[in-house]
Amino acid sequence: MKPRIGELLVKNGIITEAQLKEALVLQKEQETKLGEILIKLGHLSSKDLVWMLSEQIDIPFVEIRSEMLDKRLISTFAENVLYDNSILPLYETEDKIYVALGDPTDTTATKEVKRFTTKEVVTSGADPHKIEQLLNKFFLSEQMEESLGQQKVDKTAVKIVTEKATIEFIDELGKVTIKKAPLEIIMTIKKEDEE
Repeated sequence: MKPRIGELLVKNGIITEAQLKEALVLQKEQETKLGEILIKLGHLSSKDLVWMLSEQIDIPFVEIRSEMLDKRLISTFAENVLYDNSILPLYETEDKIYVALGDPTDTTATKEVKRFTTKEVVTSGADPHKIEQLLNKFFLSEQMEESLGQQKVDKTAVKIVTEKATIEFIDELGKVTIKKAPLEIIMTIKKEDEE
């Protein structure tokens, strides 16, 4: 029998026994997932939760980065499916497609991937905030390229607006604070005269 997520978190030193007990009491009252309660209490990060869930179900946990984005592969999926299920397609081979999931225990996410491919789906866990951040980066750049491609004038104004931007602030000690906020970027691009 696989260990419960709370036991794994304590065993790996991510939370204390007292923090687990506190969360279990709240879980009975709220009927919410234990991991969500621990995150709300500030005892656990979503990254650590996904790492432990991946460990629990014996799949890899991956640290995803922007250079891992496969534009062609991501474009084969509906944007809302990727966001709604916290999915980031990573790469594919002749017979397999590899994806990172923000919740590796979510069987619905794997079923959604299977709607877009006939290949075997190989899953791994990844930080859901990082998945959202990379999806934002991908889809914003796609929208910008599309907008610029449609413009045929000498001077182009591009306005990018999003309600769900993730902004990272890093202090002098290297501590990272993540804030979500609306974001508006306005750029003016002037074409060079062709000779």
